Order: sequence, then C-alpha cells, then structure tokens
Amino acid sequence: MTGYPDVAAFDLDYTIWPCYCDTHLHGPFKPVKSSNGEVLTIICRDGYELTIYKDIPRILGDLKDNGVKLMTASRTWAPEIAQEILKIFKVKYAGVVTPLANLFDEFQWGERSKIGHLRDGLKDLYNTSDLKSKKICLFDDESRNKEVEKYGVKFVYVRDPENGPSWKLYQDYLSGKV
Repeated sequence: MTGYPDVAAFDLDYTIWPCYCDTHLHGPFKPVKSSNGEVLTIICRDGYELTIYKDIPRILGDLKDNGVKLMTASRTWAPEIAQEILKIFKVKYAGVVTPLANLFDEFQWGERSKIGHLRDGLKDLYNTSDLKSKKICLFDDESRNKEVEKYGVKFVYVRDPENGPSWKLYQDYLSGKV
C-alpha cells in the first residue's frame, strides 16, 4: 500500500452526489431520514431526489479514522446550496450521526482551478501553499483536473457518474493501482 494522504480533496458534483447542485437543485430541501437517523437522500422543492453516492460515507470515514484532513474543492457558482446540503446530509461516523459537512476540515469554492482550491485549502490547514509539502489526492469526475498531478497531487479519476467513487476505486488508490 502507498498509504494514506495528508489531505484528501473532493469535488462535490458527480463525486459526492450525482448532480450539479447549482443547476439541478432548488431549496428548500426536505431530508429523508433513515431508521438509524442518517440522511442520505434529500428532496428539493421541485421534487428532485438526491442521494449521496453509496460508498462516500465509508470512504470519508476511513480517511478520517486514519488522520487524513478532508477538503472540498468545488467550482460551483452557488456554494450556499452546496454548504446547505452538506449540512442536511447526515452520516454515521464514530458511532454518531453527524452532518456530512462535519467530516470536512476545509471548504474551497469558486470558479477557478483545482490548483487554486488546493493551494488555498493547504494554506488554511497548514499555513503553506506548497502542494508538494504534503501528500495530497483529489477525487474528481472531470479528467481536465488531472493537471493537479503536475504539482505533486495524486488525481483519482471518478469515471462512473451513476455510482461515484466506489470502495474498490478508493482501495485501488490506497494501494497505488490508480
């Protein structure tokens, strides 16, 4: 295994959930609570039902359990929608149901390059913007963002828009297969 990164950054749209939150969703949002208290699905005012990808809670939980800092890196032009739904989604972590937002240590938004997101996030987390100073990975569905590899960041390409990042893809990343 190549081991865990210091920082794992995640795009949101088609990486955490299967839609563009700034075009498909309109609040208010209704949480759909499961029997254990988790909220893995929300419904927007237009009736659009959004469920986070199945393996996301397990992947994020494993990263947190192994001391990895989690960061969002989203180009959304409506960060307030992303922030709201990250707070509404609730997952079980360490035996407690908690908002998905609470698993993240840093939030980066805006229509700019992922390199800018990562540099600013690293500056907030570690007071440095040198991407090569930490072991970083970026999970993202857009192949154009592979450019981060020029700066020492491992790009994990999420190719499946229906299922998102799978546990297998994640394990392949950890073992150095992707």
